[in-house]
Amino acid sequence: MVNISPPPDFPAGLPDWLASFTNWEKQLPLDRGRREWGPLRCRKLLDWAGLSTDSCKVIQVAGSKGKGSTVLWLEALLSIRGCETAALTSPHLISLEERIRICRNPVPFEKLLPGLHRLYPALLAGQAAGDPLPTFFDLWTALFIEIALSEKIPYLLLEVGLGGPLDSTTAIPHDVGILTTIDLEHTALLGDTCEEIAAEKSKIARDGKPLIIASGETSAVSSEVATSRGAIPVICERDPRIPEEVSAIQSTNASLALRALDHLCPESPLTSEETELAWNQLELQGRLEVVPGPPELLLDGAHTPASIRAFVDEFSRYRDRFNRQQGYTGSNLKSGALLLGMLRDKKPEETLSELKRLNPLPHICTLGIPVPRGMDGEAIAEALVPVTAASGITPVVAGSPEEGFDWLRKMAAIGEPIAATGSMYLAGMVRQAWLPASQA
Repeated sequence: MVNISPPPDFPAGLPDWLASFTNWEKQLPLDRGRREWGPLRCRKLLDWAGLSTDSCKVIQVAGSKGKGSTVLWLEALLSIRGCETAALTSPHLISLEERIRICRNPVPFEKLLPGLHRLYPALLAGQAAGDPLPTFFDLWTALFIEIALSEKIPYLLLEVGLGGPLDSTTAIPHDVGILTTIDLEHTALLGDTCEEIAAEKSKIARDGKPLIIASGETSAVSSEVATSRGAIPVICERDPRIPEEVSAIQSTNASLALRALDHLCPESPLTSEETELAWNQLELQGRLEVVPGPPELLLDGAHTPASIRAFVDEFSRYRDRFNRQQGYTGSNLKSGALLLGMLRDKKPEETLSELKRLNPLPHICTLGIPVPRGMDGEAIAEALVPVTAASGITPVVAGSPEEGFDWLRKMAAIGEPIAATGSMYLAGMVRQAWLPASQA
């Protein structure tokens, strides 16, 4: 039994209190043994608190990339219909408040802290009964359910963390599961190939419930796993209701969201007009986002080979547009400047190899993200050697986030189009540094 102090009454005390709960997101290595108990800790906490989602419609979203965007699409589409939603996502860009949203708005600490106080007796009851101490994610998932139920929200949207069946969100039975695009990530925990990772993440599939699967190389594996678990696999292609101007990546996410809602509300499928309204309302922060300046920059949280590939395509278009607008031609064309920051468990060599597709290669600055899982700037620069060797470019290594941001601003001052990518953590740091507090 662990002696748990009451939650703080003020936001300033929250970080220290949360530090008493294991946070897998901040610990390495992420091996299978350290995920013992899986969602059972969260389920026990929910039971002690008497929290049941039987009256709600629940959609659970797993995958390697596009999970957060798919949740955003679900929020926007349901909002068009006047439906109230509660969404649980991770990680956050700026503040923990972003991880729980009610009707598309982050829940402020003024509501989060009372929710933790309401959960506190359940925490104590579990410890008295000999239950294992919940992790941060178990606690935060239970807090999400407590707040959503107290607000009487009918639609709950759950973004899975790094895995699938062992994730805290799997403690909550879903009505529809979604599996977004699969890519190499967290191989120490999930498997060494995309097929192994897909098989693991597909285990969120629930008996008798649909699992909407993004079409791709691993969709057959996911379908087999879903079938073996008694679920109803649905391979999802691009939906014709999506506006033509929507990018391929967001078309995939939107298609998954639409198909999931078709299964949830089969009597009244969303129309093309409603989908376009949702697209016009969508705010994709840190996802191929052009952040206004001065100076303007392209920002993306890409962290897998496929997502870096998409970033490369978008940066090429962004750079070409910049050169046209500035009238640069021939030898005066600008190659651009790129700030890179990554986590250690994201297959850096394979992910960064996608930058070879940039011709010419931009100037590069590497930055160590100041979290325990962060890969230091020197290590990123070393992983870039196969990319930069032929170009003659030597990456600059920033000694701090401030140095990295200053480097970007200096490159912009000499006329280079600038961008940052490699992690949602980096995206959050850059966004906070670039925008006024009221907009970040």
